[in-house]
Amino acid sequence: MNAYYIWNLKPNEPNNLPPLKYIKENSKYVDNSYLLGPNEINKEVQSYPDNKVRELWNRIPWWIVKSDLSRLLVIYNNGGFYFDVDCKINKNFKNQIGNHKCILFTEKILPNTNNLGPREDKSPERVLRIANYAFGCTSPKHPFIKDVINESIRRLTKMLNEGNNKLQDTDVLWIAGPDVITSVYHTHKNKYSDILLLDKSYATNIGFGSWRN
Repeated sequence: MNAYYIWNLKPNEPNNLPPLKYIKENSKYVDNSYLLGPNEINKEVQSYPDNKVRELWNRIPWWIVKSDLSRLLVIYNNGGFYFDVDCKINKNFKNQIGNHKCILFTEKILPNTNNLGPREDKSPERVLRIANYAFGCTSPKHPFIKDVINESIRRLTKMLNEGNNKLQDTDVLWIAGPDVITSVYHTHKNKYSDILLLDKSYATNIGFGSWRN
């Protein structure tokens, strides 16, 4: 089971080293760890079978959206697990996987949906939010990840067509961040019998850096 991390998509990020501490600590739970940069991510974009992704990629003006979309492409193309470089695995989850092929982690459970962004569905079950700082599949090309990518592309296309290059935080979350994986999970979870949702005790985002900075 491989783990993938992404670094250096943020402007001026080469000036800072990633927090290797968590990558090293997490290595006891995975077989191999890979740190991917822009060159590797461009290859993943080119490897994705949908031309729409390749057409849109160079039009995306926001590095954080590229980061969110690229992690989905990496796991779709390769299988394995994506973790943020500041994500700490708290305990072994391998023995929980069993026959499940797509493994998700709970980010948080909100008291209500009132604070969700204006574009988000606020039905009551969506207080349960799915993390995009940790997720994975036991093999490539899982259709749930494809559903998430397709929804991200739909949202991204809508945002680009609106012509506003300045995103609000809620827009970032909505386009390809945790809002989109949460939305697809709640909309399509009954379509898949092989999704495992782990509670938030299994992985924590330490918050080494913030895309809001």
